[in-house]
Amino acid sequence: MALILLIDDEPQVRTVLKGFLQIGGHRVVEAENGRQAHKLLLAEQVDLVITDIVMPESDGFEVIMSSARTDNPPKIIAITGGSPNLTQQTLLAIAQRMPVNKVLAKPVTCEALLAAVQDTLAAPAPHKLS
Repeated sequence: MALILLIDDEPQVRTVLKGFLQIGGHRVVEAENGRQAHKLLLAEQVDLVITDIVMPESDGFEVIMSSARTDNPPKIIAITGGSPNLTQQTLLAIAQRMPVNKVLAKPVTCEALLAAVQDTLAAPAPHKLS
């Protein structure tokens, strides 16, 4: 099916989400932060990016904004469980105002993730930012 870049700084979360995506028949490449993700985006033509928002080195907001400035912006799902400084609802509200296709709250079920992936893959890509 689709090639998905999964970005999350928590290895256990990546393992669970990757398993869900593989159940759906998708191929998955992984990054533990935005810096690694940027390198992978240069090397791979992915169909979809699923990014955590709160991560060290380069967060999900940076991934979203840098991806939106590329010639062919990928479809993006932003996902978060919140942070010590900002609530989950606040982070999701900020992400919804960015060039993303969907936002999801952690924890997410396999069914909810696969439904969001299916909807996003069928949707147009977010607009390129200048």
